[in-house]
Amino acid sequence: MKKLLILTIFLSIVSCNGQEKEAKDLVKKANDLFMKSNQDENVKIDSCLVLVDKAIEIDGSYFNAYYTKSKFLTWKKDIKESIKNNAKMIELRPQQPLWKIQRGLFFDIDGNKTEAEKNYKIGLSEYENLLKTELKNDFNFRMEYLSALETKGELKKAELELKNISRDFPDNEILKVYKTEYKFKTKAELIALWHNGTDN
Repeated sequence: MKKLLILTIFLSIVSCNGQEKEAKDLVKKANDLFMKSNQDENVKIDSCLVLVDKAIEIDGSYFNAYYTKSKFLTWKKDIKESIKNNAKMIELRPQQPLWKIQRGLFFDIDGNKTEAEKNYKIGLSEYENLLKTELKNDFNFRMEYLSALETKGELKKAELELKNISRDFPDNEILKVYKTEYKFKTKAELIALWHNGTDN
């Protein structure tokens, strides 16, 4: 009986690893297809989504499949599916406030201001709690928080946080480029960026 139990556990581990590898391969195939194919853009994106959906069917807990799907849905401008996909991303990564901020923006794009504000509030509150930990010394996390403030439309707070980041990371080369090249966008500009795919 004990041997049977050990065999069952072993087979389930092997099966899970096999599923994860197959899902990873499909996501890689989707990314390669997008980068290298000369197909019409819409046909290409739909083909990529078929591959990613197949990966999700095989392994519903593979976060990178949903992350990749999110990019393709953005290129397709499919806001309803983006909102659905984002819910699964939050379910799989509940400790990452970035996905709640993304959800807020998706609801803003969809015209649902109430849900947008609710998600921004949750996301920013989680960021502020995490910034009381060692993450306050993590440059990438601080930049992520900066982006969250911008996405919610809190540009004055974003400008203040940029000054704080500049003080805390004075020699960071990425920050120097960011400050030279990037200008904060208003909520209207961010929504226009979704619809038009450009800054203009």
